[in-house]
Amino acid sequence: MKKGTVRKIVFGIIGTIILFIIIVVVYLIFFVKNESIVSKGQPIQNFDKRNCALLVVDIQEVITGDLSIYPGLQEKSEILIQEINQAVDSFEIHNYPVIYIRSEINNPFVNLINSSYAKGSPGVKYDKRLRIVSDIEVVKTGKDSFRKTNLDDILSKNKVNELFIVGLDAAECVNATVEASQNRNYKVNIIKEAVISKSRSKTDSMMVYFREKGVRIIDMDSLNLIR
Repeated sequence: MKKGTVRKIVFGIIGTIILFIIIVVVYLIFFVKNESIVSKGQPIQNFDKRNCALLVVDIQEVITGDLSIYPGLQEKSEILIQEINQAVDSFEIHNYPVIYIRSEINNPFVNLINSSYAKGSPGVKYDKRLRIVSDIEVVKTGKDSFRKTNLDDILSKNKVNELFIVGLDAAECVNATVEASQNRNYKVNIIKEAVISKSRSKTDSMMVYFREKGVRIIDMDSLNLIR
């Protein structure tokens, strides 16, 4: 085979690889941007009495459990889950709905690159330390717990007008869910000890940000669920 022919084959292979990498990068950028969109939704009804719900966001094996890909979050998970379980107990006692929200990715192309969040994988299961008191579940593919999920229907069915949010990440999924909740005119509360981010400084800055957005930040000890 002539050198010129070999050179063309080599350059062709390199060109194909480069093109593939470009396509992958562009696709991932589009995917991440699309899944970061926060939904607007419809304003909720004005119900006569206070009806609360607890949203437990992304306490999963891939995030906080044995299969975690986030060492910083896993390191803080024991205390976090203890606080979340305490909140779950309070809502169960007061007969308010506890809604469990988890992330999974159904996109085969993304899962080919990283299958940590793939549907059916061990990582997408709830952290085994999390106390499960209801079968109310929301499965999301992006940051916003409302977008392309059944959360609107669940809350409407239960005539919920006030949300308490626990879980993580404060700067990512919790933040997007807070914004989507406010877009629908829910009263939104963050239980301070039960929401974290990847660093203490980021958690603190997000609490300041939430307060500025009109979110009520409460301590676990001051949790009041009396109707």
